Amino acid sequence: MKLHATLVETLIKTYEINSGWTEEKKLREVLKRFDVTVYRQSDGTEVLVSTKELQEQVRKFEMEQAQRRGE
Repeated sequence: MKLHATLVETLIKTYEINSGWTEEKKLREVLKRFDVTVYRQSDGTEVLVSTKELQEQVRKFEMEQAQRRGE
């Protein structure tokens, strides 16, 4: 299983923000709380994505669909 490109970018940003502390304590704590979800792409490939990012994208998609239906 691979990491989705958005998850890679999120992890890099997390590292940049939270590294540099003694024994990387802050980074370790953030990574321990980091939540990922398995997502199946349209081609059937399963990748890991940020659960938060996935929820945001699903919410955005549902809002767009509701607007198209005129709700």
